[in-house]
Amino acid sequence: MSRRWLALLVGAVLVVTTSAVGVGTAAASRPAAQPYDKILKTSIRDIQDFWTEQMPAVYGARYAVLPSSHIHAYTAKTDMSSITDCARGGATYKDFKHNAFHCPLDMTVNYDNQDLFPGLYKKFGAFALAQVLSHEWGHVIQTQTGTEFPATVLAEQQADCFAGAWVQHVDSGDSKLLKLDPGDLDKGLAGMLEFRDPPGGDPTNEGSHGSGFDRVNAFQEGFEGGPQRCAQYTSNPPLIQALPFCGALDVAQGGALPFKDVLPTTKQDLDLYWGQFTFGGQPYKTVSDVVSYNPKDKSSLPKCTGFKASDYKDTIFYCQDQDFVAYDRNLVRGVYGEFGDFAVAVLVGNAWASAMQSRLGITGDDKTIGLQADCLTGSWVGSVPVDQQNTEQARGGPETREAAFSLSPGDLDEVVQSFLVFGDPVEAKQAARGTSFERMEAFRLGFLQDEQACLSLTGN
Repeated sequence: MSRRWLALLVGAVLVVTTSAVGVGTAAASRPAAQPYDKILKTSIRDIQDFWTEQMPAVYGARYAVLPSSHIHAYTAKTDMSSITDCARGGATYKDFKHNAFHCPLDMTVNYDNQDLFPGLYKKFGAFALAQVLSHEWGHVIQTQTGTEFPATVLAEQQADCFAGAWVQHVDSGDSKLLKLDPGDLDKGLAGMLEFRDPPGGDPTNEGSHGSGFDRVNAFQEGFEGGPQRCAQYTSNPPLIQALPFCGALDVAQGGALPFKDVLPTTKQDLDLYWGQFTFGGQPYKTVSDVVSYNPKDKSSLPKCTGFKASDYKDTIFYCQDQDFVAYDRNLVRGVYGEFGDFAVAVLVGNAWASAMQSRLGITGDDKTIGLQADCLTGSWVGSVPVDQQNTEQARGGPETREAAFSLSPGDLDEVVQSFLVFGDPVEAKQAARGTSFERMEAFRLGFLQDEQACLSLTGN
């Protein structure tokens, strides 16, 4: 696993093949031109073309195209009451700062073009902006179809799902106006983490959007199942993770284990999980050792066939010849400090999954084997309980095994962050493990189902 920090998730995205459609603004407060204006206009046209085709197919109703006069970029100089009825009662820019929203009162789409969009563009590129708009158009579809939900979070999840369906339309080459650049999907995942609910929040609260993991799950459901799957959210909603903090100490620690406890506790739980299974008729055998090393100290490097000195930096791996898991202690300490305890646990669990594949004699190309390991890691995490009484699995359903820990608020978001770091770099000439988007898809498969779904990925 080569290290790739989030700081690299920046750059130009969404190649435009043509341009049309305007964005309305109040004449007296027209924002200055932005480098992403052309792409936004084209994205809006493509989103509307997509729904012109899909809404009749999915809902049996005609999509009413929003004119440019109903699409507004606003800044601190904008008289908000002049662009949207949702600003009734004297609302100002401060009330809508760092926001994008659909107003059902007048069927408008509005976005902050002073703080939100310039900041997202600088950090993630134009694809993040198009993805935000595709989410808001999900709310437009809800308004036009009269779709309502008992909780805000479900409406937001469906909008994320609709956004994923549109992105898949572009990614598959069905768009006549846009195409994705390599890395755009990974940037989209990173951008979604910017707008997740804080750890420990109540998803039933008004305005809740879901955790980062929930939002990525909904987005990928739309990407995989199209708008048809999203339309089913009224009767078959996605799993929403509601993980509360357990007491004052848990809040103070942010739900995190002390660093010294992370690896021993993770190993204990992995043994409890994998100990349920047999391997070719043989009982489970734990990995023989877990060793750390400093890549700058060659004398500390564990010997593993095929490894040269440079391969040990910024990695955690399973060595089949000697049956051990080894990790760069600087990497693990850095991941713990930047993302949290469960980001470390997932990396260890992923290496453990590789050991289990070895025990099962699973073979295949590197990418397929790697994605299966991601799936098996998801199966393990899905089995972890979400309450202190160990009565319910993370994936839902009754707990079936003893566990060494339960999931805390933010743990699943740390999974997303971990996969964003350890996906194939955009510039990679050959896929080694899969993109972050692909790795999260594989993880979700195992998380939502179980290890049997993962085994089907290689046919072993």
